[in-house]
Amino acid sequence: MQSVVAKLEKIYSRGDIFKSYIKNIDILPIVVKLKRITQKDIVQNFASLQKEIQKLKALNLPLVYREFNFKSIGVQSLPVEVNFESLEEYLDFLGKRDEYREFVSVYDGIIEKYPKLKGLFLKKPFWILEYSAVWDRVFKVVDFLIAKKEPNCYIRELSLNGVDTKFIEKYKKLIDIVLSKIYDFEPLASLSNFAFEKRYGFKHPLPQIRFRILDKKLFIQGLSDLELSIREFENLKINCKKVFIIENKITFLSFFEIEDSIVIFGSGYRVSILKNAKWIRDKEIYYWGDIDLDGFAILSQLRGYFPNVKSFLMDEETINSLKNLSVEYEATNIDRELGNLTKEEKQVYTRLQNDFYGKNFRLEQERIPFDFVRRIVVLL
Repeated sequence: MQSVVAKLEKIYSRGDIFKSYIKNIDILPIVVKLKRITQKDIVQNFASLQKEIQKLKALNLPLVYREFNFKSIGVQSLPVEVNFESLEEYLDFLGKRDEYREFVSVYDGIIEKYPKLKGLFLKKPFWILEYSAVWDRVFKVVDFLIAKKEPNCYIRELSLNGVDTKFIEKYKKLIDIVLSKIYDFEPLASLSNFAFEKRYGFKHPLPQIRFRILDKKLFIQGLSDLELSIREFENLKINCKKVFIIENKITFLSFFEIEDSIVIFGSGYRVSILKNAKWIRDKEIYYWGDIDLDGFAILSQLRGYFPNVKSFLMDEETINSLKNLSVEYEATNIDRELGNLTKEEKQVYTRLQNDFYGKNFRLEQERIPFDFVRRIVVLL
């Protein structure tokens, strides 16, 4: 008996009833075959078999009977299947009539306005019910974005009745999937890095660039340590000759005064956000990172944006002078090929890959004494 009920519930849980409605096809009759009863079953387990049949009858299931002629016990009329010819009767048995009515009502309301969503709900029929309490607000956002292609505002600035910022943040993925179906493009693979905002024309927090001006005559209204959005930084123009890009924050903050120069906090691979800062392209650009595999990978990446970048304190001389200050670290990507290194840099990088200087060698820039740094920088 339990297996019969489970099979009837499974038909519903697969969404077959909803899919048949969406496709406008008749799912009836809904049939579940019963386990075949043999003469041996009747002879050996007659009492328990009768109990099971009585339980099925007690459930008011629409049973279909068939007569079997057994040699030893004669003709027996036995149930062979459950056969629902009425959808309402099937839904009532499962206690799902109200839920199904809600599905039909919500689905019809959505498809009347957005027929392109039929394919979505054919794949995800239970979404109709899962999000039934929020569809009205979801479509307020959808309607707004269809009407206004480029809002050019922050999501926080929207004034849609009943829709607040937190709601949109929570249902970005669903809103994107709906709009993707309407516009016939692929949904976003990820919402990271403000992908939703970028796709739909919203403003979003921009990466910040922190830099220090190392020459007093170049200070901006007396300010030397500044942090700007990348857009503001890209529009900046400082009449300097040299731009130093430093990976480590404390080293960046400690960097000394240098005439006609600024220093930028690169923060590792985050240097990628500098790629559109055209005003620094004609400057003398110097990069200093850790002497390790990642340090040279960042250098190569940066040189892809600015071919004139020169490295400093990332050479054999520095290694040989300060090797005693090195540490061992957990190296990754040791087989990575880098295409933007000079011959000398490539040699150091290859030796790092091969543990020439020591296993998983790293010489961190914050370990290098500043007197040593000064001696090198004044020669640049």
